[in-house]
Amino acid sequence: MKAAFRTGAVIVAALSLCACGTSDLTPDQAAEDLNSLISSNTIKYQTVSHDPDPSWYGVNDPASELPPIDTTYPLSVRGDAPINVEIFASTEKSAAAGNRWFDVMAKDFNASNPTIDGRRVSVSIRPIASGLALSYITSGVHVPEAYSPANNLWAAMIQSQGIQVTQIEQRLAGNTAGILMKQAAYDKYIAQYGSVTMANVVKAVMDGNLRLGHTDPNSSSTGLNILTQELLAMDPANPVSADAASQFSQFQSHIPPASPTTDEMAKVAARGSIDAMTMESQAYMAEPSLQTGWVFTPLGVRHDSPLYGLGAISPDQQQALRMFADWCLQPDSQASATSFHFNLHDDYTYTGPTLTGDQLYAALQLWKQNKDAGKPVLSVFVVDRSGSMAGEPLNQAKLAMTRSIININQVNYIGLVSFSSDDNITVDLPIAQFSNDQQDLFAGAVRDLSAGGNTATNSAILLAAKLLLDKQTDVPNAIERILVFTDGAQNAGLGLARTAKIIKGLGISVYGVGFNLANDQSLADLQSLASLNEGGYCINADNDVVVSQLKSLFQSAL
Repeated sequence: MKAAFRTGAVIVAALSLCACGTSDLTPDQAAEDLNSLISSNTIKYQTVSHDPDPSWYGVNDPASELPPIDTTYPLSVRGDAPINVEIFASTEKSAAAGNRWFDVMAKDFNASNPTIDGRRVSVSIRPIASGLALSYITSGVHVPEAYSPANNLWAAMIQSQGIQVTQIEQRLAGNTAGILMKQAAYDKYIAQYGSVTMANVVKAVMDGNLRLGHTDPNSSSTGLNILTQELLAMDPANPVSADAASQFSQFQSHIPPASPTTDEMAKVAARGSIDAMTMESQAYMAEPSLQTGWVFTPLGVRHDSPLYGLGAISPDQQQALRMFADWCLQPDSQASATSFHFNLHDDYTYTGPTLTGDQLYAALQLWKQNKDAGKPVLSVFVVDRSGSMAGEPLNQAKLAMTRSIININQVNYIGLVSFSSDDNITVDLPIAQFSNDQQDLFAGAVRDLSAGGNTATNSAILLAAKLLLDKQTDVPNAIERILVFTDGAQNAGLGLARTAKIIKGLGISVYGVGFNLANDQSLADLQSLASLNEGGYCINADNDVVVSQLKSLFQSAL
């Protein structure tokens, strides 16, 4: 690390009330308050230069980014028969607690002591999100004997990677993806556009008459499904054409940032910032907060939980899967599925084209390149290097940031602030476009991070906001984001209340990444900042999963 060449002023600890009163700040008021904190020597910081580190380049090993599957995504049902098959199962029908429909079916099936030629048969269930399952399977890190995603799109992508896929059953339990609209928005939409079709929904969004929230298509079956339907509405002949990409970029200018999960989407809906959202019928019916005042319309391919064998499974294993599928299709089993909110909208049929695995991968790439509607994205990483981050937390943060460089669009602008005590906050990388040179400087700054001291989180966040504010002249009309990495509660520098008022007033989205945050208040503070403005959200990751979690975050946010 080279010598510092700029010094700011001292932070006064525990300032918690904004001098501007209790009401929300306008952007101008928030900028004035922020500038006063810098100019009045309230926030002390240094700008430190780092040698570039090009060694990150070419290090793209998806297999090493995935956490140990048995500890991170444990089996919900463990079969122990001589003929046993493991099934990756999507999370709307299975859970680690072993209390969802697929878990119940597997336990009952195993308890019935089924046999093949006198040898007992069983199934093991591993709950895992469909997009994450795709990563484990296609990387070869963990390939189970079978896979039951929400829909058939993931199987097409797996098959396109040269992995043998054998369909055992097309439908285990009925389900659909679609659009969930607030009743008032639905009534207005119907009056203006008629029926809820994907083409009409796209038009309503483009007209500015419908605010539609999405889940991340890299991880969400519904997100991937609806993305492909939107692209087909834009260019039915070729959903990944240049024309589709151009229309999609315009479309995205009316779309809020994608939520990582249905749970996060429900929180966005609760804040009242969207009129409609992509959703599964089963998930909608299972979410109490969405039970009144919403109207669901099925769209896209069906989500009927198909069952596939993977790779060169043996005849006995294939027969075991067929036996389990038949068990799930029994009348009593289907009645159970209905009690878990499956088997709705059975009259809905998808009649559109079937996309190939290569087209689906291309659609995800098109989404990545056009999700910000052509607007530049300014982002500042704010990294905790206090004493509690020493060792594994900081090492994992550094590994995750370095590994994820490749997932950040080069047209975006990136900066880095790190912090410990209130007199040890540094600008390690001023904001600049994420060109090859900036990538190397970012990697060098990350490499040099070392831990020690207290935790002045809020002061560092406001310094990051100041960097974004100063960059607005050079990069107008940009999307602004702050990504905070921390493992503990703020115990130095500015308090949360004043920080929150400024961040809310400036309209900057905050993404929180907690490292094993065991303290409820620490997590609550991070979540409160993330909930202030559109797009922000918070994840609390174990050290083992933070690399894959950050990859997902960078894919959607950067």
